Amino acid sequence: MGKIIIIGLGPGHPRHLTLAARRALLRGGPLYFKTGAHPAAHYCRRRGVRFRALDRFAAAPRLVGPLLMAAAARHPRISYAVPGHPLEGDEVVRYLLRQAPARGHRLKLIPGASLLPPGAEGSLRRLEKIMVLLRSPRGCPWDREQTHRSLRGCLIEEAYEVVAAIDRNDYEALQEELGDLLLQVVFHSEIAREAGRFDLEAVIDGIAAKLIRRHPHVFGRMRESTPAGAIGRWEQAKEREKAAGAAGLAGVDPALPALLGAYKVQKKAAALGFDWPSLEGAVEKLKEEAAELMDAYRQEDPGRIEEEFGDFLFAAVNVARFLKVNPEMALGKALRKFQVRFAHVTARVAETRRPFSSFSLEQLDLWWEEAKGGGEKYPKKQDSST
Repeated sequence: MGKIIIIGLGPGHPRHLTLAARRALLRGGPLYFKTGAHPAAHYCRRRGVRFRALDRFAAAPRLVGPLLMAAAARHPRISYAVPGHPLEGDEVVRYLLRQAPARGHRLKLIPGASLLPPGAEGSLRRLEKIMVLLRSPRGCPWDREQTHRSLRGCLIEEAYEVVAAIDRNDYEALQEELGDLLLQVVFHSEIAREAGRFDLEAVIDGIAAKLIRRHPHVFGRMRESTPAGAIGRWEQAKEREKAAGAAGLAGVDPALPALLGAYKVQKKAAALGFDWPSLEGAVEKLKEEAAELMDAYRQEDPGRIEEEFGDFLFAAVNVARFLKVNPEMALGKALRKFQVRFAHVTARVAETRRPFSSFSLEQLDLWWEEAKGGGEKYPKKQDSST
């Protein structure tokens, strides 16, 4: 089926067109304007771009959607250009968002500057303007020199801090950490905008369009009443979006942390039918890998030890998947729990003013058990006079 490009034209002057909108208008293929009176239509005429203006349907917008769908069935690609932003209430756009995916057409939204009055776009726009200023010549030297690559570590760190706040049920911290994570999205979007690649609106519109495409049971005619059924619809829509030939384990980013990457690869393999029939099979495989790891250890073969340890971890991830546990999250929680408990042991040792090495493992383990019992802050010493 065809691809339908919905182009936001902005509020008026062609200078308000985004780079992506300008390229889409000049690219060719059947092009429809909601109104030929928009300045962007005059811009296209001056450049010899042919299009069809739909002004005569102004009184009957419900006829435009079917017209565009029929055109998409005849052509590999058509474009529909609307004033302002595509998601600002245009009836035809709403129709296309509902109907096009259900009929096998692919949709792409290209944002345009809003027709809303100044200030109506709220806090997100204010944050974007602050980032523009920070990246400007009169802004912050550190912010100006950042790149997508230099910010990778910050992005990962902020995501994990959001998770940590959730695990602590600390909603005040969660609000702050979500803001820090949102800043990373705005930061990367501004860097991309400066390079002429995309901007924050394109990021937002992209995910909005994806949510609509992948929820045909909400925005289309299909209906689902269970979470399992909704997930199935999501996966079906996702499969339809894949490029031809993209099957198997394609789509798992090799840059993911190994633990999370293993989890995603195993989920994909399982979806294709390559999986243990039950948890018991995965557990037996884990035991088998543990035995092979011990055998490699006894043979004192460093290369094989590393390989077998990797197999053991991979099998452990499979067990986690059967238990519906995200191994990355589980390991992170275990790490934080260890840090808290070991901090308690360290504090107990510091109280004695003696080195760690002067204590037996048994004594250290007593303090460890004390921490496990909820004494991470460690209780006050008993008064010796009582």
